[in-house]
Amino acid sequence: MTEQIALLDADRAPIGKIVPRGTKLLDGEHLLVVHVCIFNRAGELLVQQRSALKKIYPGYWDVSAAGGVRAGETGREAAMRETREELGISLTLRDSAAVTLAFPGGFDDFYITQADVPLKGLTIQTEEVQAVRWATRNEVLQLLREGAFAPYWESFLNLLFDLHENLGLRE
Repeated sequence: MTEQIALLDADRAPIGKIVPRGTKLLDGEHLLVVHVCIFNRAGELLVQQRSALKKIYPGYWDVSAAGGVRAGETGREAAMRETREELGISLTLRDSAAVTLAFPGGFDDFYITQADVPLKGLTIQTEEVQAVRWATRNEVLQLLREGAFAPYWESFLNLLFDLHENLGLRE
């Protein structure tokens, strides 16, 4: 069954329209996508390698988890669901920070949180994820420069690490 998404206006207010995921958006219609950035106490980011079967950026490394917000969900609920589905990690994101990027046709919410998650305890959703690892800022930036990381701006990836270091999330 295709996921249903509730569309928003440019101010993030619901417009009362629900469409199947993948529907071409009309002018003035926006969707919400969430990303979860899990850092450990050492300041490393849990990164996932996207499945080779993904339509967008197959085999690329990316932040911890991501996905679309379904109709009836809040962004935080979707972020927790995606993390649980893709990695088998249950987070509340109660003590997380968030930053939003607007793009033509939508919004990307990035949740920054800290959890020392043992890699051996993860339950990977193989349709979405083929590998996971902890990576330092320099390792993530090197993957980006090599064309192996999802194409974020280098300055934005630095911002995610800076937010983790400076928002009281790091012990």
